[in-house]
Amino acid sequence: MRDDAPLGYAHRPKPFGFEVSYRLDPDALFVDTGRKQENIPYAAIASARLAYAPTNFTTKGYRLTLGLKDGRTLKVGNLSWKTFFEYDRQDGRYTPFVRALLKRAAAANPRLACRVGTPPFLWGLSAAAGALIVAGLIAMGVLAIQRNGLTAAALLVLFVAPLGWQVHAMVTRNWPGDFRPDAPPERVLPG
Repeated sequence: MRDDAPLGYAHRPKPFGFEVSYRLDPDALFVDTGRKQENIPYAAIASARLAYAPTNFTTKGYRLTLGLKDGRTLKVGNLSWKTFFEYDRQDGRYTPFVRALLKRAAAANPRLACRVGTPPFLWGLSAAAGALIVAGLIAMGVLAIQRNGLTAAALLVLFVAPLGWQVHAMVTRNWPGDFRPDAPPERVLPG
């Protein structure tokens, strides 16, 4: 693929919203929301944040948030929603699109701030809340076993296992930091 060849991507970011399409033109990111079309010069992109952003226990959602110099933000995700419960994973198109977009934005703006995960304060708050919830559920299970409530304890174990796994994934993948635009971390991009 030529470096100046257009690369496109489209997704429906909300279950009951319009599809948003993007195209990487030589000098600007073209965005079509269905209601409005806009060219955003790559030099106008001030920051990029990659994060692991699942929406429930079963989705593996990833998100790129672009901060523009005029204060607006633009979010691009790998999930395209059909209904409130149905979605398409667009991993095969999302990852190359994000890599190409970061490359073009960094070439146009050498001061592009590339961050990974959630901001440190929010990450710490999320990690603490997740750990407290999992610990509380484990304590409830131990109490249920002590009181011969084996059915309740079994149900809690069935709930704690996937919740603990999800909390672990959120904490480890969203560890805050910076990255180079030519080397985004694999932990926040779908494989």
